[in-house]
Amino acid sequence: MPGRGTALVHLYYEKFLTAPGDLDTADEIFAPEVVFHNPISPDGIHGIDEYKKFAMRWYQGFPDRVFTVNDTVEEADKVAASFTITGTHSGEFMGAAPTEHPIVVKGMNLFRIERGRIADVKAFFDPDALYRPLGLAG
Repeated sequence: MPGRGTALVHLYYEKFLTAPGDLDTADEIFAPEVVFHNPISPDGIHGIDEYKKFAMRWYQGFPDRVFTVNDTVEEADKVAASFTITGTHSGEFMGAAPTEHPIVVKGMNLFRIERGRIADVKAFFDPDALYRPLGLAG
């Protein structure tokens, strides 16, 4: 039976990030000082409000996006989750005008749960898998 951390991770992907997206979910699942480390935000994302702004950029850039949880492992205060992001670049994202190109990004996140909330997220994926369809790959 999945633990509380795994349930939070599913809410993160399926309710907060997947279209249409629910920003209020952030207030339910994140610790106030949550930190998100990822390959496309060099300074990280700090706090719930900044995380919501990050999510809004995804909402705008990929209105049909789906974040699929492929697998999870939970141990103590950590949850590892492999994921796949699919969607169509139909809105501005990271300065790139809509291309209508599809994206498929596979990766993994490591979550740390603290007092029943997500306190830290580390994302691991190849940024070029996202950038290439947007015309941003170097």
